[in-house]
Amino acid sequence: MDELTVEINTKNLETATRIFPNRLKEELGDGFDHISRKLLGNFRRKRLKGPPGVMGHRQSGLFGKFYRACLVPSQSEGMQGMGMIVFTDSKPASLQEFGGSVNDPSGGKIAVPLSKRKEMFNFEGHLRKQYKDVHNVKGLFMVTVKKSGETYLVKKLTKGNPGIRFLYVLKNNVLIQPRLGFYQTWQEMGNDRINILNQSIEKAIKETYF
Repeated sequence: MDELTVEINTKNLETATRIFPNRLKEELGDGFDHISRKLLGNFRRKRLKGPPGVMGHRQSGLFGKFYRACLVPSQSEGMQGMGMIVFTDSKPASLQEFGGSVNDPSGGKIAVPLSKRKEMFNFEGHLRKQYKDVHNVKGLFMVTVKKSGETYLVKKLTKGNPGIRFLYVLKNNVLIQPRLGFYQTWQEMGNDRINILNQSIEKAIKETYF
């Protein structure tokens, strides 16, 4: 977490709250909107384009599962409850953020694609469509390696090319390491968030005075 080196200008905030509450509310609303957009932009750029994060920067990927909203109360409610939220209800996103173990609900084994098989993945590192469901991959059969005890799904090579190609390894469960870094991105914006809000407060005072 980046060290906070700035703080809210409480003097300006108290002045604006007392004298220009409605104008302050408008400017803070814009400020929170700016913060939420900047958060998602930083998150997309830093954590959704591969290591140290994950791949998912497209709208059709994890990025498209995050939403934002600004909370601006009515005039009668004053400043209470004002803020912003950036959220997702995506279970894969939660798993990538906090880590965890993935199991087959039916109690079977999980077919994990072997990362060394580059032909199974596109240029962004996503599994190609034809390999996403092992049941749709023709010619697969199981081979158990005695030395390691691991079981693989393999496929015979084409005619004239003897041998087999290991495509998947069967696991009881898959451990996902926390790599998404959404909260880390938020924490790294600590100084930026305060600066943006201070600018909103100053704008409310200046535009009302002048």
